[in-house]
Amino acid sequence: MTGGRYAVWGQAFVLALGMACCSPGAGDVGTTPESKVGLVQTPGGEALPVATALFTRTPLPPPALPTQTPRATVSQTSTATPNPTFVPTATAVPSHTPTVPVCEERVGRVLMATFPSPTQGRDANGNSAQVPYRIYLPPCYGQDGRLYPALYLFHGNIYNESQWDDLGIDEAADAAITGGEIPPFLIVMPFGGEIANSTSGGDWSFERVVLDELIPHVESQHCAWPQAAGRAIGGLSRGGYWSLEIGFRHPELFAAVGGHSPALFPDNAGPAYNPLTTGTSTHLTGLAIYLDVGDQDWLRQGVLDLHAVMTGAGIAHQWHLNPGSHGDPYWREHTAAYLAWYASHWPEDVAGYPAVDGRSCSP
Repeated sequence: MTGGRYAVWGQAFVLALGMACCSPGAGDVGTTPESKVGLVQTPGGEALPVATALFTRTPLPPPALPTQTPRATVSQTSTATPNPTFVPTATAVPSHTPTVPVCEERVGRVLMATFPSPTQGRDANGNSAQVPYRIYLPPCYGQDGRLYPALYLFHGNIYNESQWDDLGIDEAADAAITGGEIPPFLIVMPFGGEIANSTSGGDWSFERVVLDELIPHVESQHCAWPQAAGRAIGGLSRGGYWSLEIGFRHPELFAAVGGHSPALFPDNAGPAYNPLTTGTSTHLTGLAIYLDVGDQDWLRQGVLDLHAVMTGAGIAHQWHLNPGSHGDPYWREHTAAYLAWYASHWPEDVAGYPAVDGRSCSP
């Protein structure tokens, strides 16, 4: 039995070793051994004391490693070969991480609203004139936490804020956006009124209405990108004159300007406002410019002249002389091309738009 007793004691010793090493806290560094006595029951039912104080919790020294020259892997100032451990691999970064929700809507909305314009007068109570405008909100507007680029489009002199809407600009935008051809953006279509027909530029003109009243209103009431990179301006006929007049005089405020069959005459504005003069300014560098007109348009000569002087001055611009005349059929045919050109100056994905600044994007 003596040998068996020693065998039991040996088993107890091993069991105690496992308990001491694997019990909670066994991995604590620097713990002083304590005199602990545990009991282990033998196969015969006898309880035997086991002194666990024999086992210290002080970790064993790490196994000796082959001596090697240290490598500068954290702070490298030499031309030593980098440690591959610290070089990110291509598979460590996901190929695409969505930052905005996927839009499931297929159509946007056109809202009718007004903006205050003290430039255009006040009523008997001193309230500013309220000027109507329409605004196209793209599919999923306000659902992705982004500020959208805004395209400001001006109508002809015998029309109103409905002209671009009637030409189907919103349907063209819906088709291009949902088809993945262009990113979503806002389209603002204001009423020009008498001031757009009777003035030519500067203070107390339609230029002031747009810059000091319309744009600030839109950028405060809607989720519009409030920097030059997020603005474009365009128009047709008389509205084309205004887009060029404003864009050429204030190129720092816009990413792009378009004149679609613009009504241009040598004597319809002074040299400080007339695009035939301001269109040759070297300050236009960096502003994207689009000009188009129908080859049967009765106003084509002014546009041809502007194209010629800008070319002579070395002012880059996109030029299109298309078949057609001066009227709705011509502009309707080219709305999709206009939208594609304006959109080409903005990020291709909504994720590239600025994030909203805490305000609601609800219409």
